[in-house]
Amino acid sequence: MPTLVMMHGLTGTANLIRPLAESLLSPGMNLILPEATIPHPKRGFAWWLRDEPPSEPLNSSSLMEVDESVESIVDFINLQSSEEKLILGGFSQGAAMATEVFMHKKIQHRVLGMVLISGKSVRPKELYEALLNNPIPVVWMHGETDQIVSMEQAKELCNVIEKANCSILKLQHHKGHMVNLEQKSEIISWINSIST
Repeated sequence: MPTLVMMHGLTGTANLIRPLAESLLSPGMNLILPEATIPHPKRGFAWWLRDEPPSEPLNSSSLMEVDESVESIVDFINLQSSEEKLILGGFSQGAAMATEVFMHKKIQHRVLGMVLISGKSVRPKELYEALLNNPIPVVWMHGETDQIVSMEQAKELCNVIEKANCSILKLQHHKGHMVNLEQKSEIISWINSIST
């Protein structure tokens, strides 16, 4: 069975995302919950931190934090699980990190699929190239009234996945920046289908 790697969002922690992550597991699956190391001023942690609105591209300083976070996650994954196949997932900033971790040369060949909830792509061109070279199935979930990550950004991520001819399960909903629990069973079925 593959291992699920689930990454929390901005102001989150590994323990905050644990209940959701555990509820997605197929029987016999292991779980890895990396935790960001950049303290957020309000609470929890960040994979990268900046003052600009989420709609703005990341500056060089933020991209450096993304790269450092990726290396930290990859090291953590390899400590916990050095050979098993992986399903990468995340919420919000964690979903963006899942796409970044997927592109890492030490990880890419092990990834069976991604679960991207309320997220965007940090580097869409690079992600497109990576998916083109290694197409994997993806779950894409996003709320139409999301005020944190706009639907425009979410659709950019969706378009990158589709343009690379990857199989995609689209779970669009009418809610905001959240996991739509009414559609959770579809994610569980998808994880089961690619795990066996």
